[in-house]
Amino acid sequence: MKSILALVALASAVLAQRVSVGFPAPGQNIPAGSSINVQVQEGAAQSPSTEIGIAITLQHCQQNPCEDVSQDLGTVFYAGSFQPQRFNPPAASGAPYQNFTVNIPQGFQKGPAVLSVPHSNLIGAGPSLSTEIATVSVNIV
Repeated sequence: MKSILALVALASAVLAQRVSVGFPAPGQNIPAGSSINVQVQEGAAQSPSTEIGIAITLQHCQQNPCEDVSQDLGTVFYAGSFQPQRFNPPAASGAPYQNFTVNIPQGFQKGPAVLSVPHSNLIGAGPSLSTEIATVSVNIV
């Protein structure tokens, strides 16, 4: 029973470390050739964590709804540090966040696409490695 409780506690801590995409909004139309703001929000920390970093990628969908893009993330627009802060005004969720400006190439294929944010961090005193991919479906016009 104790091992089950420990596993549940660890899973809760890991889930609380998750990131989410605040902007762009799901289904948002994004013009090819434009610059967009990508807001990456950090979940509430239940245990100490050390950020490793994130990437911001965009992959055109071959079908609708989009296929799983976890094995082929597409074009990489950013790969580096993630240092979320609390700002005024806060994110809608109240979570710390960091904004990134990315330029969508003029020639990017139009239609449905998935913007992905792969994220890695170290959690707890051990520490243990946590990886995840937050996604949002958008439409390139």
